[in-house]
Amino acid sequence: MNRSVTLLVSLALLMSACAQQAGLTSTEIDQLAESAMREFHVPGAVIGVVKDGKVVHAAGYGVRELGLPETVDTQTLFRIASMTKSMTTAGLAILVDAGKLGWDDKVVDHIPDFKMYYPWLTQEFTVTDLLTHRSGLKPYTGDLMLWPQPNSFTREDIIHNLRYFKPVGNFRTHYDYDNLLYVVAGELFPAVTGQPWEDFIDQRVLAKLDVTRCFAGHIPAQEMQNLAAPHAIVDGALQVIERNRIDDSAGVDAAAGGVRCSLDDMLKWVQLQLDGGTLPDGSQLFSREQGEFMWSPQTIRTVSQKEVERDRMHFKTYGLGWRLADVQGFKRVSHTGSFTGSNNWMVLIPELDLGVVVMLNASADAARSAIINGIVRPYLGAPEVDWVEYYRHEQELAAANEPAAEAVVADYDKGSVLAPLSAYVGLYKDPWFGEVSVSLHEDALWFASQRSPKLTGRLWPQHDHTFMARWQDRSAERDVLVDFIGDGPAAFTGMEIRCLAEWIPCSFVDQEMNLTRVVEE
Repeated sequence: MNRSVTLLVSLALLMSACAQQAGLTSTEIDQLAESAMREFHVPGAVIGVVKDGKVVHAAGYGVRELGLPETVDTQTLFRIASMTKSMTTAGLAILVDAGKLGWDDKVVDHIPDFKMYYPWLTQEFTVTDLLTHRSGLKPYTGDLMLWPQPNSFTREDIIHNLRYFKPVGNFRTHYDYDNLLYVVAGELFPAVTGQPWEDFIDQRVLAKLDVTRCFAGHIPAQEMQNLAAPHAIVDGALQVIERNRIDDSAGVDAAAGGVRCSLDDMLKWVQLQLDGGTLPDGSQLFSREQGEFMWSPQTIRTVSQKEVERDRMHFKTYGLGWRLADVQGFKRVSHTGSFTGSNNWMVLIPELDLGVVVMLNASADAARSAIINGIVRPYLGAPEVDWVEYYRHEQELAAANEPAAEAVVADYDKGSVLAPLSAYVGLYKDPWFGEVSVSLHEDALWFASQRSPKLTGRLWPQHDHTFMARWQDRSAERDVLVDFIGDGPAAFTGMEIRCLAEWIPCSFVDQEMNLTRVVEE
């Protein structure tokens, strides 16, 4: 290679490196945030960027609660939801480093009551299997034991009830997201150390980072202020989701999504990850070996054609508490956190020593995606895109191709059924979900879950023996259809619950529920 060619190659490499380092300015991030929040109806947000070991942007936007003047700042407490999973796996990595646990340990050896549907599956299930979404269960199986809150399910109930869920896929072959198995993973902490998950994460993980506004367990009374209220569009209007406000203690979902944290402290968590588990004092929270293992591909995920074209993505996998992919030629390590009323995303690009955190106090996937892509992609040297416009267009396409839920329920009160309402009255019971009563009050049928009281609502006749359950709490994860089954009005033997339509999500999707009628002796 002659000198001129060498010079040109060096120049090209230098220009490429410069392009990859050129992130947005703080003013540009502010403008992006304001545009996304306005377009996608987000009352409040925080955005943070760490680059080369320094916080280069950290800011709050908007208000903590719609209709109130208090503003969001970098100390506002957000529910981080499934971004918690990375903290749970880090805690387990500490135990692996200490020789108290092995990633290949059988779960039943530590938690004797753990039992899957098939005995052989129980005996084969490892700690790693709990963390990698490859169980063979349907996605989100059993989530009605977690949400909507409050309910009366316990972590012990979750461990016990796993035995009722029959896998629909082969073990260790397919990615199907779950939360229950992370709750089980959280119960490894008391089994191995005698400490509840909350105490271990607070004392052995978060305290080491010297955080002041990040809590796995109990939040002291003096810290129960400056809280982000959750918001969502309900019946066409943006409103606070009262049942999902931040609580002062961890819920049953703890290890799967229970941490509450400020932006300032989440940036410390991101920096720890970029530093390979090295704490500010130079010591290791977890070894680099364990850090690499948590970031190693375990379960293959499907790459869509859109991701190939938009992101130059060639692989996508799940590690341990982290999603892994290549984007524009760089390894992306990330995880979202979604809870009705809040949306979050943390993205790490280790090769660029870059980390970005976005937390919103609204159910707004498009907003978090627009902000994350708008901030991260310039560092990757990717083509410039108006991401707010991009996701606005995506929403328009989705709305055009799938009728809105409101269109499906417009005439919910205009149907009729084939039997007198009294024929449907009774007590129905599922092995894991518990009892549901159907009662008749003033010529109207009512559905009421004993263990999940937010799932209470009137049953509106539709056709044949099908009703629509219209929840009293209008934020309770979508209304559903209830089909009474059996040999006719005199012998209904049970009920089946399904979403209003296949494109409309609801709490009961993929729940493997078998509600049979309780016959009085």
